[in-house]
Amino acid sequence: MAKKKSPILKIFILFVIIEVILVIVSNGFNKQLQIGFDDGKIIFRNIQSHYDLQERITEEFQIDEHYRQTGETPEIYRSNKIYEFFKSVFGKASAIGTFQLLRMLLIVDILLLFLAFLIKKKLLKRPSQPQILFELTYSTLEQFVIETIGKDKVNFTPYIVTLFLFIWVSNMIGMIPIPGFMEPTRNLNVPLGLGIFAVAIVHITAFKVKGAWGHLQNYLNPIKNPLFLLDIIGEISKVVSISFRLFGNILGGAIIILVISSLVSYVVFPVGLTLFFGIFVGTIQAFVFTMLALTYIGVEISE
Repeated sequence: MAKKKSPILKIFILFVIIEVILVIVSNGFNKQLQIGFDDGKIIFRNIQSHYDLQERITEEFQIDEHYRQTGETPEIYRSNKIYEFFKSVFGKASAIGTFQLLRMLLIVDILLLFLAFLIKKKLLKRPSQPQILFELTYSTLEQFVIETIGKDKVNFTPYIVTLFLFIWVSNMIGMIPIPGFMEPTRNLNVPLGLGIFAVAIVHITAFKVKGAWGHLQNYLNPIKNPLFLLDIIGEISKVVSISFRLFGNILGGAIIILVISSLVSYVVFPVGLTLFFGIFVGTIQAFVFTMLALTYIGVEISE
């Protein structure tokens, strides 16, 4: 007896067929398929259209440069006063981009606080699925903390969990189909700030464990450590490495999704790309960043 195809597979095949037809009929970027009514008649025709992929990338990832190139007068929420305020604080070259970044960071923070409040309020002896998922995440990261820096340093777990969840939510939020939503981590300022903070935590911890001079003599005592300059450069490279890894992967994934989506008219293939770059790569990068921060702490206090 032949096995019936699942409804999801049928829907996917249908979308693939529609996509292929649209790509063939639309005849590339120079034509756009128009379906509708005109003077009471059904129309099904190709019309001339303009699509500049480079312009679209600039608009998506360099919004202030886009306005400079087009000569348009930028506004924020249809208000020139808000734009003028951000321009006076952050400069004309980054006013709108900074506003969009701060808005997304605020949304991420509110979302995390809301989730924390909701989970705390709904703690049950027989946990719900969200509670089980959160407890699993917390216990897994706690185990990593114990294995890396010891059971006596388990108090680092809240920091590690918060770091992971913040980066993960920041990577995921760009998948929400709301205009203007983007991943804060695709802006270099966010990964760089997280990297600087992570390395600062490393040295603050080392000060507490070794004492001020016990830690600083590794970098300021040429007799004990003749290659101290290389160690200082190495600490700077930690910030660059951990930050640019996260930034490059998230930004690169967003650009690839935009380019491929443009090629196939935003119908079929972006679903798979979003699942890969959004969920898989976003989760992996959040985990890698968190584990590197934890490893830096472990290496420093174990020396």
